Amino acid sequence: MLWLIYSSLASGRLAHPFGTQTARRKQDLFSEKDKYGKTVDIDRPIIDEVEKIAQNHNTSMATIALAWLKTKVTAPIVGATKAHHLDALEEAIKINLSKEEVHAREAPYKAHDLEGVMADNRNREHNWTQYLINDSEK
Repeated sequence: MLWLIYSSLASGRLAHPFGTQTARRKQDLFSEKDKYGKTVDIDRPIIDEVEKIAQNHNTSMATIALAWLKTKVTAPIVGATKAHHLDALEEAIKINLSKEEVHAREAPYKAHDLEGVMADNRNREHNWTQYLINDSEK
């Protein structure tokens, strides 16, 4: 089994200090309001910790967020829309976080409720589901 990480930088929140306004944050109203709007208080300690670890390593927050993924069994999907986004990924490959840094990054985490299309699809039959059920009964 392979774990795929969705939104590994939390729509940019793990790439910038808490409260930083970016062009994406101004345009992506779904992420601002629905996806992350309800979890600001529980996300802030994580963002602050990523910032602190980045300062200790003299690197970007994006690099630390991506380096953390290496401590898990994952295949991250990294959406790069600008060339400098790849710089953070390249640097993340070279950084090894200590057990203490991994723990500090993970300790404040609380699971988020599903939002948007992910929440809409819960407990619903999909077209492909009927084929899987029918195939297994043969």
